[in-house]
Amino acid sequence: MSPASIQNEQDSDSDSDVEFEDVPISLPTRSRNMEDTEIAITIPSAPQPQWTPTLSLPQQRSHPIPSGSEEEIQLRGQISTGIERVTYRKMKSDMGMDAPGTPASARRYESFKELAADVEGLIDTLWVSATPAIQTESLITLAGLTQTSLPSFPFEAPPTLNILHKLDSIFAALCTSTHPLTGAVLPGAQPGQSLVTETQKVRIRSLAERTRYQVFSCLAKSNKSVNAAATVSANGYGYGDGDDEDEDSGDEVDEPWMLEAARVYEKSLMLVAEQDPEDEAGMDEFNCL
Repeated sequence: MSPASIQNEQDSDSDSDVEFEDVPISLPTRSRNMEDTEIAITIPSAPQPQWTPTLSLPQQRSHPIPSGSEEEIQLRGQISTGIERVTYRKMKSDMGMDAPGTPASARRYESFKELAADVEGLIDTLWVSATPAIQTESLITLAGLTQTSLPSFPFEAPPTLNILHKLDSIFAALCTSTHPLTGAVLPGAQPGQSLVTETQKVRIRSLAERTRYQVFSCLAKSNKSVNAAATVSANGYGYGDGDDEDEDSGDEVDEPWMLEAARVYEKSLMLVAEQDPEDEAGMDEFNCL
C-alpha cells in the first residue's frame, strides 16, 4: 500500500470518529414517552341520589278540638282503630299468612311502603286536628310502630325516609309551636311555647335514637344483600371471596343513601338533645305531686 493510500485511510477513520462523536445519544422514542408521560388514574366515586325527602301537610283546624267533646271522642276512637289495624296487618306480615277471602284493607302488608301509607294517613288526621292533647301521644305510638316495623320488610329508602322526615318535622313543630312549612304559630299556641311535655321530649329522643340506629342497621343489611347477589351473579356461587369480604366489612355501608340516613330525626334530636332523661322524668314526677 502506498503512503498516499495509508494517509487517505487514516483521514477517513478520523472523519468517522468525528461524525460519531457529534451524533447525540438518545433513548428510543417509546421509552422516553413512557417515562415523561403522567398516567392519570381515575377512581370512580359512589353515586349520590338526586333525591330529598318531601313534606306535604294538610290544612289544620283553626282551633284545637274542645276537651271532652264528642268530636274528641270520635277522633280518639278513629286513631285507636287505625293503629290497631296497622298493628294487625303488620303482625300478619310477620306470620306470612292471610285467611282466604280476606278483604284488601285487612290483608298483610307486602312491603314497608304499604305500611307507611297507612301510618301517614293517621299522621295527617292527627295534624289536621290541631289538638296537642291527642297528637303527641298518638304520634309517639305511630313513630314507635314505624321503627319496630323496619326490620320486617326489605329496606326501601324513599318511603322510609319520607315517613321519618314527616314525623321528625311534626315533632319539631310541636316542640316549637311553629308550622314546619309556613313558619306560622300553630293553632291554639303562643309564640315560643312548647306543646310537648318534658317526659314526652325524653321519649321522643329515645325513640329517635333507636330509629336512627335501626335505619343504619337495615341499610347495612340491604347493602350486604346487594353485594351477595352481585357475588352470585359473578361466579355462580353463594359462597367464597365475596362472603368473606362481607363478614370482614361488618356494618360498613357505602350506599348513596347514607347521607339521608344520617339526617333521620335530625330536627327533633337537636331540640331535645340537651335534656337528661333521669332529670326530666324526675321533674315531671315532682310537678305531679
